Amino acid sequence: MFSNIKIGVRLLVGFILVAAISVVVGGIGINSANRINDMADAMYQQDLIGVSLIKEANINLIYIGRARANYLLATTQEERARHLASITKSSTAVKELVAKAKPLFIAPRAKEIFVTFDKNWEEYQRDLQQVLVLAGSEALQQRSETLTKSLADTRAKGDVIDDQMTELTLIKETRAKEASAETTALYENSRSLMMIAIAIGVLLGIALGVLISRSVTIPLNKARDAANRLAEGDLTVRIDSTATDETGQMLRSMQAMIAKLSQVVSDVNSGAQALASASEEVSATSLSLSQASSEQAASVEETSASIEQMSSSIAQNTENAKVTDGMASKAAREAAEGGVSVNATVAAMKQIARKIGIIDDIAYQTNLLALNAAIEAARAGEHGKGFAVVAAEVRKLAERSQIAAQEIGEVASSSVELAEKAGKLLDEMVPSIRKTSDLVQEIAAASSEQSSGVSQINAAVMQLSQTTQQNASSSEELAATAEEMSSQAEQLQATMAFFKLDGIARSGAQAAPKRNYGGNSSGPKAGSNKPSMALARASGGELDESQFTRF
Repeated sequence: MFSNIKIGVRLLVGFILVAAISVVVGGIGINSANRINDMADAMYQQDLIGVSLIKEANINLIYIGRARANYLLATTQEERARHLASITKSSTAVKELVAKAKPLFIAPRAKEIFVTFDKNWEEYQRDLQQVLVLAGSEALQQRSETLTKSLADTRAKGDVIDDQMTELTLIKETRAKEASAETTALYENSRSLMMIAIAIGVLLGIALGVLISRSVTIPLNKARDAANRLAEGDLTVRIDSTATDETGQMLRSMQAMIAKLSQVVSDVNSGAQALASASEEVSATSLSLSQASSEQAASVEETSASIEQMSSSIAQNTENAKVTDGMASKAAREAAEGGVSVNATVAAMKQIARKIGIIDDIAYQTNLLALNAAIEAARAGEHGKGFAVVAAEVRKLAERSQIAAQEIGEVASSSVELAEKAGKLLDEMVPSIRKTSDLVQEIAAASSEQSSGVSQINAAVMQLSQTTQQNASSSEELAATAEEMSSQAEQLQATMAFFKLDGIARSGAQAAPKRNYGGNSSGPKAGSNKPSMALARASGGELDESQFTRF
């Protein structure tokens, strides 16, 4: 589920959590500091000031005792008056200081002490006044028993008050110690809470950092490994990702790219194999046509020799009618055979023209395949540049093949016309020769005219021989072109073998085997059945376009 959250959201949530922990830690610290400050203020306002006031009152009580002693020891009335004023002043100060300190003491024991203190203070003041009155009524440096007793009572009350003030001071000191202990405990608790919060924040920050880092680096490592395998030509790599964040979208886009590239490479391999097969069949057909043209040239030469022999026989027909009749019959048979050969030649030339049309269609389809391959290579971008160059070369070869096929088609059409003309001449010659057998007596008179006709036939046959030889040469050139196209197709297959597809290892991507038809005896005969390839022919020798690989 975490991998379905956007990376930006993950980072934002992580930093917000860390910030929240910092806020919590800061809040705990601030709250603890506020409490410590409040306790310190309370310690100062209640305990320390209270102790200070009690101490000051105790000091004034000491002043009273000193002034009282000095009053009793005074030798003059002026000295007594001065010490009496000091006693009055210190008594007033004690009363005021105790009144100020009383609200600062909240302990129950302190309140009890203040209740008894007021009573003791009144008694102390009464006894003190009695002592002062008695001392003032006596002569200087004289003490009566009553004065001595009053002094003892006053000292006792002063000691009680002094003890009470000391106890109040001890109470405040105890309270200060308790406040200090509470402050220390608060500090310890606050420190523990802050350490726990800091530890939780550190652990949570580390956990969030590791989680966010792994959620980003693991998909990136997958993408890196897939890119390395693609660089090695391995298109069988599969990237599985169910995440919906940016990395998951990137991995799914890479998988779509790999699938499209695999389809393109597979289609190019299929097209290259079909092109290689078609090139080999064109080569085989061209070699077969070359062999047939050679055989036809031999037949034409034989026909030419027969015509020359017939011309010689016509020259001698006046001297030997029987010989002429026999030779005429023989010439008729040979002319009939020549007519059959010429008809066969015409049929072969027409078949050549049809084959050339197939070659022209193959070149056209190859040009379309190369154009489609160039388009797919352009879609592939940087990875398809090399294939685009190969597709351009194949397209150039297809255009050259198409031009050559058109030129050969024109030559074949011309050869068909010449062969038909020769066939007509032979067809016309056969009745004439047969008639010669019946008109042996007229041979001598017509021999000159027949000799002229035979010369024309001989010239036509020689021209037919030259045309047949040209057809054989063109067929050989077509075969060479087909071999070159097959070689280029095999080179394309070898180049595309760099890529590894599902079920197809690079080591197993072999080009179609070459077939050599260099010799007349090893090549397929004219009219023999060809293997069924990508360019399968329909009945009647027409091109079946449904057998081509479509993109």
